[in-house]
Parts: sequence; C-alpha cells; structure tokens
Amino acid sequence: MGGDVHAPPGYTLLTKFTVRVTPIAGGFMDSASTLPSQVSIGRLAWRINRAQLTVGLVLLALAVRCAGLTQRPLWLDEAFTGSFTSQSWHYLWTVLPTYEAHPPFYYSLLKLWRLAFGGEALALRSFSVLFSVATIPVVIAAAFEHERLTPSGRPLLAAGVAAFLAACSPMLVILGQEARSYPLLTFAFAVAVLGLLRLMVQFREGKPGDWPSWLLLGVGTEATLWSHSLGLLYSLCLAVALAPSWLKSPIARDRLVRGLAVASGVALLYLPCLLLVMGRAHDWGTNWLAWEPWMLLQLFVIYSVPIEAMTVASAVAALAMLLLIKRGLASAIAARGWNADRALLLLWLGPPVLAAIVSTVFVPIFLARTLVGTLVPAYLMIGAAVARSDSQRERTLLTAAMVITLLVTAFQVATRLPAERWDLAAAYLRRNVAQQDQVWVYPSDSAIPLDRLGPRPGVQRLLPAPFPTMGVKGPIRAGWPAMVSLTPEQARKLAEDPALNQVRVIWLVTRQSGIFDPNNDLPNALARVRNPGQILEWGYINARAYYRR
Repeated sequence: MGGDVHAPPGYTLLTKFTVRVTPIAGGFMDSASTLPSQVSIGRLAWRINRAQLTVGLVLLALAVRCAGLTQRPLWLDEAFTGSFTSQSWHYLWTVLPTYEAHPPFYYSLLKLWRLAFGGEALALRSFSVLFSVATIPVVIAAAFEHERLTPSGRPLLAAGVAAFLAACSPMLVILGQEARSYPLLTFAFAVAVLGLLRLMVQFREGKPGDWPSWLLLGVGTEATLWSHSLGLLYSLCLAVALAPSWLKSPIARDRLVRGLAVASGVALLYLPCLLLVMGRAHDWGTNWLAWEPWMLLQLFVIYSVPIEAMTVASAVAALAMLLLIKRGLASAIAARGWNADRALLLLWLGPPVLAAIVSTVFVPIFLARTLVGTLVPAYLMIGAAVARSDSQRERTLLTAAMVITLLVTAFQVATRLPAERWDLAAAYLRRNVAQQDQVWVYPSDSAIPLDRLGPRPGVQRLLPAPFPTMGVKGPIRAGWPAMVSLTPEQARKLAEDPALNQVRVIWLVTRQSGIFDPNNDLPNALARVRNPGQILEWGYINARAYYRR
C-alpha cells in the first residue's frame, strides 16, 4: 500500500539477587507507592532503582540503534521518505495524499526535523531512533501500571524484561533504524497503552480518571491514527479495551463525561485524516499485497525473532519468548471478568485479527511491519509472565536466555548488510555506461534511491514518465497511481523508436519486474531490435545492456 512498495542490557539475571524499587515522581516516571519496594530473587544483593533501570535501558537501546546506522544506503521506501519531505508543505498536504496511502503527519514532522538537521541518511534515520528510544521509558511506566492492576510482587523485574525486549527486539531494531513511520506508530501506541492502564487503575479506585491520564490516552490514540493508515485498527482496539472498565457499574457521571469529551476530540481531529485515507481506498484492491490464512503464522516470528535474524543463539530466546507468550495467553484467558491482562491481550492480538478479517473480506492489508506497535502489549505480557513465576531458578533462566541471546542478536541485526543494493547498481552503471549511452529506469521511482547515490553517466530516461506518473495512461499493478506500468504496445513503440538508431547502448534498469512488468514486455521489445547483453542482478534490482545491431 502506498509508499510500502514491497514486503522486505538491562540487568542480567545470571546470578540471584535482591532488587529494591525507589519511588520517583514526575511524568512517565511516576512510581506506584503501593507497589512492593523490594523484590527478592536470591542471596546476592544488587540494588537498582527505577531511574537507573530506565537510563540503562535507554542507553542500551540508543547504542544498538546507532550501530551500523550509516553503513547502508537508503532503501526504496526510505528514499521515498527523503523525497516526500523535501517537497513543499502544500505538496505534502494536497498532492501527496492523492497517491500515498498513509497520512502526511509523519512526513510533516520529519520535514521539520530535516530543516534543523538536514536530509542525509543519518539525519532522516535519527528521527526514527529518537522515537524508538523514547518508547523505552513509556514501556517501563506502563509495566508499573500493569503491576498495580495485577500484582506479581516483582515490578522491577517485569518492567526490566519488557523494556529490555523493547530495546533489543530485532524487529524494533530494524524498524528503529529506518526512515519510516513505524517507530512513531509504536511510540504513539505505547503512550496510549500507558494512558489506558493508568485509567484502569484510577477507575478501580473509584476515580473518574485524572485529566493527565485521559490526555495520555487521547494524544497517544490521535498520534496512532495519524501516523499510519492502519492506525484505525489500533485505535478501535484501544476503545474496546477501555470500554468495560469505563462503563462498569455504577457509572460515575464525571468518568462518563470525561471519556466522551476525549473520544469526541479524538474523532473530530481524526476526521480530516480519515477523509485522506478513504480517498485512496479505491486503489487498494490493485495493490501488490496478497493474503492467505497461513500468513497468520508470521505472528510467531513477529513476537519472537524474525526469520532473517534467527540463529542458534536467538532460537533460544525465541523458544523462551514463545513459552512466556503461552503463559501470558493462559493467564488472560483464565482470569475472571475484565482485567488488565485481558485488555493487553486485546491490544496485542486485536490489530492482527482485524487486519486478517479486512484482508479476507475486503482487500489485503496484512503486512508484518504494520503490526509492530502490538509488540508493546506483547512485551508487557511477557515481562509479567516472567515476574509471576514462583521459581527463582526459572525466573533466572528465562531472563538470562532472552537477555544474553537477544543482546548479541540485536547488534548483529543493527550492523546487517543492506537489503537493497542500490549502491552496487549505481556503482555498476558508473563503471560501464558511456556518456552517449541511454539509461532507462523502469519503473521510474527507482531513480529516487539511485539519485541519492550521486550522478550517473549517460542520458537518463525514466519510464513511463518521471515519478509520480499521475495522469499517465497504463496499468496500475502495485495499487499505487504514482507508478504506472507500460502496456505491451507502449513498450514496443519505445523500443522501435527510429530516434534510437544512433544510440550505441541502452541500459535497462528494472526493479520487481514480477510486479511492474510480469510478462517482460519492455525487455522483450528491446530484444527484438537490439542484442541483449549479460543481465546483472542485485536481489530484485536488475541491469542489462542492449546493443545496437
């Protein structure tokens, strides 16, 4: 959909110790004074307070995301981000929504960021690093609120495990290093979850919910809605998760009024965004996404370790996380009435289920990375599952299995090789293309990541027209009107143009031909009038020379 043009330590429990929680006041760091101040896990005394835990995990998350941040060129979707944020404000809010499925909110925030820090890869990605790292203290605060609702007696352990997973999750590390909207989505959803848990605590105490908590929920929900077109799925789950506590009898007038006021404000502010998203809905049926029920199995790797990051060591962490997921699910299902565990379960699995239903009934929208926000409630449940274990040995082994293996995996993922080798394609063209040659780039949006790598020799020709190809006649095979494909007749006319008789070599650079040119219309048309040379491939990026006969 839209710009998504393809589907691509805290403290280590190696020894037994005693942990003391020091209450800290203010903002997200509000401590629950009713929580136990000491968690006994063994004989060795090692005391760490909430502030030290937060600072340590924030620094860890920052270190992981900064590792290898500049060693990869921008891939296609990131290059789109750089291109969009270089446009005018008028373009962002009037032209871009006519072909981009996602709201312009993220691009607008990043445009402000690049006004101060520039538009290079490091600057664009550092904006995502900021939100990704800022999610850590929010997760810790949410874990303490969860502890107040369903006490385990070990609040610091639950918060530490949840926040460590958020800091070193391979999925969050990958997306936290990319100039895309997913870190903003995750942060916004985490803020909303924190507000929801705080309200549930206050409702249980007979209070209507203080305005700071309502604002956390409202602002977090609004930012979730505006950060991604599928933010609506997250927000629906937030509303359903809060409703049983909000409407619990006896219904207090103040509680009802405040909830209605916040809900009305969120809906009113979201209306322009909804109109922008629905304006693109008619294109979704032609997008490149496919849906099969077996894709739900992707949830196992989303909530443990992605396949591309799986090693023998990380497999240990994956097994431990899947075991804890099972325990969390069992705890929520076994609970009586509506409680925090069931609310988190809904926030965790609700968006994937809704995405699957929409994909089955209407159009495919199920994509793993769009569900990354649900890792927040998932990790809160995993942290609680560790803390609730009655066995000291089991708590130590489970925590160590995740911390030791994920710490190594996180740095390996952070320093990974580029997924798209636009740098190799650009270098190949610079070495081989002569000034009098022509370079055909098809589809034309491939020129965006190539252009960021510097000028190329030869005469550049973008097919079927420079990006975006709005108004150009042709098939829309990726569900994106900004990128139109060639018809077989158009490809034939291009290849047989008499003006090309004097061109010695035409270099055809293609991307994802299975989507944009499934029958190879353009390569076949060129091969009928020219001698094709060797094809060079870098994943789904191809380059081939066609010599004059």
